[in-house]
Amino acid sequence: MKRITILLILLSVCMLSAVSIKGIRAKDYDNAVCRLVLDLNQDTDFSVSKHSDGFMVSINGFDGRIPAYELTGTFLDRIEATADGLKITSNQDLSYQTMRLSDAPALVIDFFTQSKTKHDRLAIARFLADKGRLASADSAFHALALDYPQHYDILYYWGKLLIKRGSSRAAEKLALIPPSSSYYYAARQLIGAQDQVQSIENAEQEESTPSQLMPEPLLEEEEIVESQAPQDTIITGIPNSNIYVEKPNFLSTAADIASRNFALTLFLFVAVLVILALLIFGSFKRRKKPTQSNIEESSLNLDTETMCKMVNRLLADGWTNKEIARELKTSVKEIELMVHRLHYMGIHEDDEKS
Repeated sequence: MKRITILLILLSVCMLSAVSIKGIRAKDYDNAVCRLVLDLNQDTDFSVSKHSDGFMVSINGFDGRIPAYELTGTFLDRIEATADGLKITSNQDLSYQTMRLSDAPALVIDFFTQSKTKHDRLAIARFLADKGRLASADSAFHALALDYPQHYDILYYWGKLLIKRGSSRAAEKLALIPPSSSYYYAARQLIGAQDQVQSIENAEQEESTPSQLMPEPLLEEEEIVESQAPQDTIITGIPNSNIYVEKPNFLSTAADIASRNFALTLFLFVAVLVILALLIFGSFKRRKKPTQSNIEESSLNLDTETMCKMVNRLLADGWTNKEIARELKTSVKEIELMVHRLHYMGIHEDDEKS
């Protein structure tokens, strides 16, 4: 019974703790970036390492199975299951960044080409800006502007990013776009929108008292430090509330697992009830003691009360249990039960009989 109980408990724990991949999604961005999303049944830790023949993705508690996937249109070749995760191969030299989502459990890996063309570099910079990696995008646009000083599409998208970051450099970059450029009117609209937002903020600050004014956050210096990291650095937290989600507590995780696996949860609940019933019933049977009804009538056809009195008298005369059993034509076990009864309950004869 104990072995069966332990086996069921271990089986339940293994089934609940196993991490499985529910879906694999891959999307290409201008042949410069590929975002790979692994949808999981529960939140877990992971790590990515680059090797000569591809990338190894280690997933804690991985069950070793992968669903069907489609990589058509991307520069990823195939995905294979390993003992502790996945192996991803590609015929290109790639760098990567990672992100872990906890609310809807998923692992995100962004693969970047190492191409030095303007098209690919601009596509990567715009991808970083769209996905909330603003500091990395700012650094990428800065490098592009140095290499292509009179390419006004770079200045336009860079200005849009700086507006998103709340930087005062946005108007400066957008003002460099001349009227002859196709981006001129769009740039002027961005500058006008920024001026309108800035005037509203200035009016709000004028209405505030000096004690209510807060210093401007040093976003530029702090985020530029982040942008200096190489693209193959593993990043697990992105400063964007739309992307980074705090890890839920244990109760919410358990409730989510139970709701996603209703049949398994019901089976485990019934199994636990059966195990508890067997343990309680077995314990009750072991603790049950023999009662007075276990004393059988002897072959002399005497009632139990009379037998107990005779045993009491013979014990007083110095007879042993074996001798008494032979005399009363019964078993030694029955005599022992009678002695036990005499010891705990007591049998007293009437004065006339004694």
